[in-house]
Amino acid sequence: MYDQYLHIYEKLPLGVAGLLMGAALIALHGYALLAPVATREMLSKIAENDKAGKVLLSIDFIWIFLLLLDVSWNPLRMNLFDFNSFRSILIVLCPIIWFVLYGEKKALIFPRALGLFLLLLAIVPLTAAFLKEPATRLLIPIWWYPVLTVAMFWVGKPYLLRDWAAWYVNRPAIYKYSNLFGLCYGALVLICSFFWF
Repeated sequence: MYDQYLHIYEKLPLGVAGLLMGAALIALHGYALLAPVATREMLSKIAENDKAGKVLLSIDFIWIFLLLLDVSWNPLRMNLFDFNSFRSILIVLCPIIWFVLYGEKKALIFPRALGLFLLLLAIVPLTAAFLKEPATRLLIPIWWYPVLTVAMFWVGKPYLLRDWAAWYVNRPAIYKYSNLFGLCYGALVLICSFFWF
């Protein structure tokens, strides 16, 4: 069934992935620079925003469920290769784990949900950049590998997002220059998408 099957992530052109990533970086870091007070206030409270965390957690588990659901109409279904025999168990566990996490009290749900979301999201541009020809494609994994590392910490130790955000918002110079770097990096990815990807 899967011999000639390409996952939908593998069909995403490198140029499109670069355009989306570059535009997202410019939008996020541009907003942070244009509205520093609102952004820093949001960051200082974001780790304890349980409502947003529960929404994002639900999105995460719907995404995971669709990756596991092996039906012909599902474009997100994924080949698990040697672990295919565990698919049914994982499909059953998916809503159970969601229910347990969703119902937890004082568990800092948002950092866990955000970390999981970033882990799910990263595979999309990384797959688009995998073994492609232009060397500039390396701009994509160079950005995403540190993000993946941080995301894994947030899933396992959610209080780190709260602590890091508190440290970050109280250092105006670091806030300014890190967002300038993100803005320039996004512009670089965008330029490469137009001319080389």
